[in-house]
Amino acid sequence: MALLEFQGVSKRFGGLLATNDVTFSIEEGEVLSIIGPNGAGKTTIFNLITGFIKPDQGSIRFHGQSIVGKKPYQIARIGVGRTFQIVKPLVNMSVLENVMLGAFSRTSSTGEARNKALEILELTGLHNRKDMTAGSLTLAGRKRLEIARALAIRPKLILLDEVVAGLTPTEAVETIKLLKELKSHGISAVGGIEHVMRVVMEISDRVIVINHGTKIAEGTPQDVTSHPEVIKAYLGSSEEE
Repeated sequence: MALLEFQGVSKRFGGLLATNDVTFSIEEGEVLSIIGPNGAGKTTIFNLITGFIKPDQGSIRFHGQSIVGKKPYQIARIGVGRTFQIVKPLVNMSVLENVMLGAFSRTSSTGEARNKALEILELTGLHNRKDMTAGSLTLAGRKRLEIARALAIRPKLILLDEVVAGLTPTEAVETIKLLKELKSHGISAVGGIEHVMRVVMEISDRVIVINHGTKIAEGTPQDVTSHPEVIKAYLGSSEEE
């Protein structure tokens, strides 16, 4: 049984068909990247999985159970974590307190939440900044904090939205290292949407490509990046063809 099954899902916003009969699955232990040009429908897919919007048709199942109609907090509690492209930490609270808030979704014990948060901060390289206010972090630090907050709910699947966007090459390399470590820390699958192809190539077992709400390719990173429809979607076609 797949960890996540996204079957024949369509979502329309007025006259815009944001996702058109999209089907894919994520296996346990797999890293799947969802890529595509701006406006292709990638973030809509994340919003559908996490319950922020409902599909017009199709099914979404997690561990074999339908999650359509569940609230975002209910989906988080069953093991789906998420980061957001525009990071919005609680800027006046400490880094540790930000992560503890996520940990409270699994426990009512302050001590247990603190210990779990400290463990996650160690993993994400933020332990030495635990007492700083979140608002004092750099963009790279805030992106790591966003990952840490998602990890605090102890997800089985984590959806990563543009986690290296805006980072320097050195910061991106460090983030890639972190993402590669997640599977060995109990995160059984990772779904990411990235425009930075280096990230896609380095962390992904499989890639699906969305364009105008439709899946146009699926396969290994090497297969997908050489796919004619993918090249056309990203680069456009020649007038002389």
